[in-house]
Amino acid sequence: MATVITMPKLGLTMTSGSVAKWHKKEGDRVEKGEVILEVSTEKITYKVEAPESGVLRKILVQPGTKVPIGAPLCIIAAPDEDISELLKEAPTAPAAEKPAQPEAKPAPVAAKPAGEEVLIKATPIAKKIAKEQGIDLALVTGTGPGGRIVEKDVLDFIERQKAVAEARPVAKAAPLKRIALSDVRQVIAERMSTSWQNSPMVTLNVDVDCTLLKKLREDLKSSFKEKGLNLSYNYILMKACAVALKEQPMLNSYLEGNEVVLYDEVNIGLAVATEEALLVPVVKDVAGKNLYEIASDGDALIEKARKGELAIDDVTGGTFTITNLGMFGVRDFTPIINPPQCAILGVGEMKDKPCVCDGQIVVKPMMTLSLTFDHRIVDGAQGAMFIRRVKELLENPLLLLAVLK
Repeated sequence: MATVITMPKLGLTMTSGSVAKWHKKEGDRVEKGEVILEVSTEKITYKVEAPESGVLRKILVQPGTKVPIGAPLCIIAAPDEDISELLKEAPTAPAAEKPAQPEAKPAPVAAKPAGEEVLIKATPIAKKIAKEQGIDLALVTGTGPGGRIVEKDVLDFIERQKAVAEARPVAKAAPLKRIALSDVRQVIAERMSTSWQNSPMVTLNVDVDCTLLKKLREDLKSSFKEKGLNLSYNYILMKACAVALKEQPMLNSYLEGNEVVLYDEVNIGLAVATEEALLVPVVKDVAGKNLYEIASDGDALIEKARKGELAIDDVTGGTFTITNLGMFGVRDFTPIINPPQCAILGVGEMKDKPCVCDGQIVVKPMMTLSLTFDHRIVDGAQGAMFIRRVKELLENPLLLLAVLK
């Protein structure tokens, strides 16, 4: 029995999607449960598996084409099965439009080679200036007796060439290739532009002494490894932020009209870089979980993000975001708020630096945190108290033991 695969509905608000990639081509054998294509929504890229075994008889939607929910994408059937009726019911969708290519411009006509000087009448000084400036005297009109080229003719020619060069538009290099924005990238671009235009953002920076933080991670790392978990600094940061957000709930809110809406839970998104885009899987109820639970949820989400297997629920519901660029050697930066959230924490590189301690210069592992918040909702003092509390918890991580659950 032939099977028509349609665009799946991957979330309550999803109305359309596009084919990101075909893993099979027409005529290929497919097995039940085998990934045959990837569809892209505004939030995730989702791998679609074959519901039945058979042959991929017809591809109905080409990569890059956006279609509504329920639109037919392909037909799987037996090699000799008649699918003509299905093709009538599911006409092939148009291919994605290719970006317009820039109009080809004719190549400039090469200047004619310089004539023999003996055929050109010019004064010695005119010839000297022309030779020094690399000017072809055959292009210069003489105004002297009998059309002889004089010094003034060469100097006027030089000035005219300069004027033409200044007026001529600068030639642009031809593009090597054009890359269409994916659905995910389009949404990121739109949301970041909206955030930048609508939110008056303020960024506060603090330096954190990570001496005890490093020791805590070293002390706990083996016990986490026994459970198959990775105790990343990000997970300790998430817990510290959750504690501070409970104490400063205005940073765990969003603006709706003229009202500030406070979230009940602390759901922290952790920005993860993938080949296609920056994804932000969300660990739910961080305030109510201990480090083991946070690490377990975080490891699972990061693995799904890298495999392209995130579900809509995995990337929605965030109330606060952490973005870490320390692994790239970035010292500090200004993160942009992920709307409708009102705050985001940027994490810089942890690096040994000389510090003054009790009047002595000592080397300590230091890290810069950058908190960006929406000044419409959060006052500077509230933002300062939040980041000061996060700094205190990271510099004295045993304080977290009272709230590790």
